[in-house]
Amino acid sequence: MNQNKNQKLKISIVQTDAVLADIDKNIAKHIEEIEKAITQNADIILFPELSITGYSLKDAVYDVALVDDDSKLDPLKKLSEKISIIFGMAELDKRFEINNTMMFFEDGILKSKHRKVYLPTYGLFEEKRYFSAGNRFRAFNSKFGRFGILICEDMWHPTSGVILAQDGASIIFVGAAGIARGINDDIKPENVRVWEAINRSLAISTTSYLVFANRIGTEDGLMFWGGSEIIDPSGNTVAKAGYHKEAHLTASIDMLKLKHARINTTLLGDEKIDIVIDELTRIKQMRKEY
Repeated sequence: MNQNKNQKLKISIVQTDAVLADIDKNIAKHIEEIEKAITQNADIILFPELSITGYSLKDAVYDVALVDDDSKLDPLKKLSEKISIIFGMAELDKRFEINNTMMFFEDGILKSKHRKVYLPTYGLFEEKRYFSAGNRFRAFNSKFGRFGILICEDMWHPTSGVILAQDGASIIFVGAAGIARGINDDIKPENVRVWEAINRSLAISTTSYLVFANRIGTEDGLMFWGGSEIIDPSGNTVAKAGYHKEAHLTASIDMLKLKHARINTTLLGDEKIDIVIDELTRIKQMRKEY
């Protein structure tokens, strides 16, 4: 874990479009943005959900899904010797199932990955048709601390972030492909307000930093709205990107603020984990009896 004197981390968020199903072009864009973040002395860079493949893949998912050690990823692994990298891809696992996955490369190796657990399949969404669901939420160790990763719909289930925080995550990174719905006269769609409320709620309830990267652009009639942001453990905005336009957002976060927040608000330590487990077990059994 990084033990620098001021306990600060510099984080870059890339809010970008993707070329649908064109891995080579998307990786080239990743390299460009990563090199920019390196010149800014960033410690970590975060890309959106499915950032090297695009979102609306449908049957093309079978053509672009990669194993986690595919040689196409080697340039990103190499760059992770200089900066920790989080990006999204369609991952082909050992059972030949395809997952919507965020990868975490650090020091030239794959340190961790998160497979999206909650796959929306309603309205405009049809992820269960093309992806297999992940089955866990796990925090992991980085040289900069203990982190957790969520992907888009995972955020809409509060227990996801609570599990990561209880597992020791101090920063929760979120890659998203949030779709704009219900556009008003102003520039902010209705569901964006909900997203931003969820981001703040999770940061406050887990006393964690929340780093959120949402893509922009359009695919198959879907419009992605951006609005990437970093929220501190008290719910304050550290940095914020605009809507519907590309951005490379870099900001420093102070881990001493997290320490003070957790000392002053002992939500994590006060959580009654045994009661939660008992009650959810009871509800699970009750549902089986319906």
